[in-house]
Formats: sequence, C-alpha cells, structure tokens
Amino acid sequence: PAIEVAAALTAQKNWSRLRRWAKGGNWGDSEYLRLAYQAYAKQQSRQEGADAESASLWHDAERACEENPEREIRLARLASKWKLPNQAEQLWLRVAHNPLSRREALDALSEIYRASNDLPNLCLTAMRLHETSPEEPLIAAEYARLSIILDRNSSEGQRVAKEAFDQAPTEPPCVVAQALSLNSQGRTPDGIAILQKLAPEKLHDARVALYLAVLLLDDGKADAAHEFIDAANSGFVFPEEKKLLQETLQKQSSSTPATPTPSPTISPSPANSSPR
Repeated sequence: PAIEVAAALTAQKNWSRLRRWAKGGNWGDSEYLRLAYQAYAKQQSRQEGADAESASLWHDAERACEENPEREIRLARLASKWKLPNQAEQLWLRVAHNPLSRREALDALSEIYRASNDLPNLCLTAMRLHETSPEEPLIAAEYARLSIILDRNSSEGQRVAKEAFDQAPTEPPCVVAQALSLNSQGRTPDGIAILQKLAPEKLHDARVALYLAVLLLDDGKADAAHEFIDAANSGFVFPEEKKLLQETLQKQSSSTPATPTPSPTISPSPANSSPR
C-alpha cells in the first residue's frame, strides 16, 4: 500500500504530500523505494538545497539495492520513468552485468545515449547489444552503421553490415548499413545499386534517402542527389546523419566550380521516426 500511495502521489505531481508520505516509517524490504520517492519529491520541489539532499537520498537508495538484482532493476526502471538520465545510466550499467536483464539494460542505455547524442557510448552499447543478440539483423545493422560513420573499427562494421544484409536484404536499415560499408570500401556504385532496389516509398524515407544522397554525391552525381536531399529534409534524421550529409555537400561544393545555384543543404529535423 505504501508504494501504491507513493506512485499515485507521483502521478498527481503532489510533491509536498509525497515528501511527507515518504519521510517517515519503515517500508521493510521496500525501504530503497521510500528513499527513491523521497529523493524524487525533494528534487521536484525545487526548494533551495533540495538538489544536494535529493542526491544524498538517491545515493542511499542505490546503496540499499547493492547485490540485489531485483531491486536494482526496479530502481533503474523508476529512474528511466522519472527521466533521471544520470541516475538511470549508472543503475542500468550495473544491471547490464546480469545476463538475465542485460538486454533490457542495454536497450535502456541506448535510449539514454541517443537522447543525449553520446555517440561513443551509443556505439559501444550497440556493439554490446549485437553481442547479446547476434541473430537480430536490425541490431547488427545499427552497430555496423555507427561503427562506419564514427570510424570505430570500420573493418568490423563492414563484416557485421554484410552479415545483417545477408540475413535481411529487404530491411532498409540493413540495406543502408551494407551500402555505407560498400561506400567505405570504395565500391560506391555497388552501394547505390542495392539502395535503389528498395521500394520507392522506402527509398524516400528521410533516413534512407539521406544515405542515397550521400553516395550519389560521393559518386559525382549531384543532380541525381537533389531529389533525395529533399526527401531527407522532409523527415527525421539523426544528428550524426545530418552531419554526414552536410560534410558530403561541403566536400562536393569545394571540389566543383562555383555556380549561380547554391548547393542544397539539409534542414532541421522534424519529429522522430525510424525507417521501416
């Protein structure tokens, strides 16, 4: 009952009542949750000195979870639900050591690093996800894509991209990863060819179109790239993808004579979506 009341007060954002509710008494085996709710209520109250007191309470909650995987994962889920990325990250890193909960932990860490655009840790987590679930081509493709874009062990990324493509040759993420891989090996026309085999509606998805635009520009086909740059502008792309296209456009612009028509640029991204 104590936990249910605390959850209800949290949903109501009644921080003063939640502070009072979580301040006294002993919640038995759920003492760590009492500390967590008290910490969260303190933080949300925005009172002077609340952050330091909240951090101390949260630290106590974490210590009460040590060596208890069930408590750690429950507290990690709360931290994610409450949008406390720093606290959630540390807990999920601990939870990831447990093989039974590793997949959930790595998925949660991916969301944290994606939200903060922490690309090195995102790539590392993608690698660990691939190691955990080696038979899932979409996970493999994401690891390969990041490895190649960030130039982190590109040869491994190329190998994984081919495996993902061989497993799922019609899935846009797998096609994109293999096209990137071929481009990185100097086989840009081959990369363009496999992208162009996708159905038109998939090819004009912003995140797929962007890669076709990049490869066409790398292959000296700027005019053909315009259509796909427009498609990339029309939807969501990740920051590292936007940067890749901008750098490719700048490289193409500096290597060709100036003309009255300016080179196309990529516009800010609207709401999130992912290629399917």
